[in-house]
Amino acid sequence: RLLMIVGVSFGACLLVVLTQGWHGKHSLDHDLSGAQKLHAKPVPRVGGVGLVVGLLMAGFASFMAHGDSYPATLTLLTCATPVFLAGFIEDLTKRVSVRTRLLSSFVSAGLAVWLLGAQMTSVDTPGLDTLLQQVPLAAALLTVFIVGGITHSVNIIDGLNGLAGGAVSIMLAGLATLAWMQGDWLVMKLCLWGIAGLLGFMLLNYPFGKIFLGDGGAYLAGFWLAECAILLVARNPKVSAWTALLCCLYPVLETCYSMFRRHIIHKVPSGLPDMAHMHQLLYKWLKARAPKAHWPHWLSHGLTSVKIWIVVALCQLVAVGTPQQTGLHITAIVVTVCFYAVVHRALWANDESQVQAMVT
Repeated sequence: RLLMIVGVSFGACLLVVLTQGWHGKHSLDHDLSGAQKLHAKPVPRVGGVGLVVGLLMAGFASFMAHGDSYPATLTLLTCATPVFLAGFIEDLTKRVSVRTRLLSSFVSAGLAVWLLGAQMTSVDTPGLDTLLQQVPLAAALLTVFIVGGITHSVNIIDGLNGLAGGAVSIMLAGLATLAWMQGDWLVMKLCLWGIAGLLGFMLLNYPFGKIFLGDGGAYLAGFWLAECAILLVARNPKVSAWTALLCCLYPVLETCYSMFRRHIIHKVPSGLPDMAHMHQLLYKWLKARAPKAHWPHWLSHGLTSVKIWIVVALCQLVAVGTPQQTGLHITAIVVTVCFYAVVHRALWANDESQVQAMVT
């Protein structure tokens, strides 16, 4: 079944690539000079279609096999419809505001709370847990905020070939393993369906970048990741919310640090786009040291993504290798945050020095 999902997702993405001459006016990313653009030629940015088709196939295949996962799969995909459509329409028109997309992610999260009971009732924090358990509305609002935040954070890391798709796949693998350890086959299957749908897309996205996730695909992948994490914690009290956070840490950390960097350090609006995300700085650092005559553009993308995947995978290993060790997982989160900050500052200083040298 997993291979079927991979194949269907790949087929949908391949069809998009082969027919881009027909729809390229709307689907190609023609903006090569934007603040966060690192690609060299127009590429279709509607790879989210492959993920949608793959997840639909997962639900259909489960239904045909009389499995028990298809209601949750199709219901979760239904809940994801508002945020996916907001992103997909933005991919085609460039006219959907950030506020509208944010609100759509909240609507999708609210639907999941209502239809699937995907709600945080414990975050392993004294005082806050009492509030969440005694005030259901507070638990629902916190859940909506968390899901919306993770959904948008995946869109932020979607800037290099394979980076977002590979990172989300690795994070879903960590959550799937935790679900398996708890005997939660439903959440494990939801994670595996997401991985399979992303792998079909990745076959064309990594490393050569023949198609991009786009906002629609990134939002759908982020929403699926967030809901799998929420469901895992909500259905399995032995799994700490801190453990789930460790699994999903990279995009959340990238988003929070970017807001801190822009608003606190540089005194600019936190939503202002720039070229100072970790993956962008690392990409430029690698390009500056590459033998230009022998290092194609796609290779810099690929190597940068792999370096970040390693950090993401290490977080999963700690979470899975030390189950129910909440204190250790909190320590791992703190260490990762400190490591990120140190590396980012070093790359940022190096990038500034290169700019000054060019000006001089």
